[in-house]
Amino acid sequence: MDLRHAMPEWLTRLDRDAAPWVVVAGKAQRGEAFTDLVAHRMQVPMGADETSRCIRAHEMMHAKVSPTAVTVPSDLGHLSPSTLIVAEEFRVNMLVGAAGFPVMKYLADGSEKRTGERLAVNRDWNETVHMLAATSGTKALSGLLAGVKLVQPLWIPTLSELNRQLQKLWRKHTRDGTAAVASTEPSDDVTEGWGFTILVAQLIHRALITETSDDPVPPDPSRLGGAGASEVGKFAVMLELHLDRPNRVNGFLGRRKRASNIGRHPRHLERLLTDPERRIFDRRARCQGGVVLIDQSGSMQLTEDDLWRVINAAPGCVIIGYSHAPHSVETPNIWVLADRGAVTDKVPPGNGGNGVDGPALEFA
Repeated sequence: MDLRHAMPEWLTRLDRDAAPWVVVAGKAQRGEAFTDLVAHRMQVPMGADETSRCIRAHEMMHAKVSPTAVTVPSDLGHLSPSTLIVAEEFRVNMLVGAAGFPVMKYLADGSEKRTGERLAVNRDWNETVHMLAATSGTKALSGLLAGVKLVQPLWIPTLSELNRQLQKLWRKHTRDGTAAVASTEPSDDVTEGWGFTILVAQLIHRALITETSDDPVPPDPSRLGGAGASEVGKFAVMLELHLDRPNRVNGFLGRRKRASNIGRHPRHLERLLTDPERRIFDRRARCQGGVVLIDQSGSMQLTEDDLWRVINAAPGCVIIGYSHAPHSVETPNIWVLADRGAVTDKVPPGNGGNGVDGPALEFA
């Protein structure tokens, strides 16, 4: 039998060093494969078929990009661990597809239709939502929806809208490539790419029905922010993070008038008596200065080095950074990095989203 092996010890990450792994053979069935990032243990099918190959790629991607622990910001504590887990499954599946593996054609084991029927018979809406998120972007999704449709056809519009919004979110954040979404650059005790998983989890959470909710099952598709949404979009509230700016650079804003002995209209005749160079004219000199507004959201993929290059290239400017944490009302989302020659010594990281673009322009 032709066996194909996974070798996660060859993978490199920015947040931790490489280590030996134990890889054992498993079946090409849902729930069989796993990756333990703490114990460095992996179980994958080792067949030469395309389904086994896609499953190996999926687990290898977990070893490459997933954090060792499920972490969520304190102001997003309403996100459950199970929602975060399926959100990470979505990120991994999409990254595997972006890497060239045919997940839309082969990543399924044939059990998805029966699973969809069972979930619909039990009216387990939240688990159906989680299953959709975990299979979005793969062949398994079509089987799941086919099973649900046999029993609960009225669920399909909302589930389809959730899938559409998930794919839309992916396209938005990978317009310039997958580097940021897949990044393992350490950021606030997790990795930079985990920020995208948080955004996915927030979208999934909007489709869930809580125990205290009176919402119908299924919820209206407009609740997911699609084209049918009746609520008019609006910017988030701007919350400034005040930074110390202990460093000084030369420069000032705008244009200044300087005395000159060349010109058309003498404006300082008194200088004929007081100025040996008889500079009785004015000339306008362009000076260093201006306002630089920097979008630090995840889609811009700006590193701290990039931001320092902007700061150093614009001495004397007012330099403002901004980025909003989606659905957060407590996290600061705008900060002044430099103001008329006073420059900060620490650049805050971005929050992932773009919710304060309009207020930031007005602020600038």
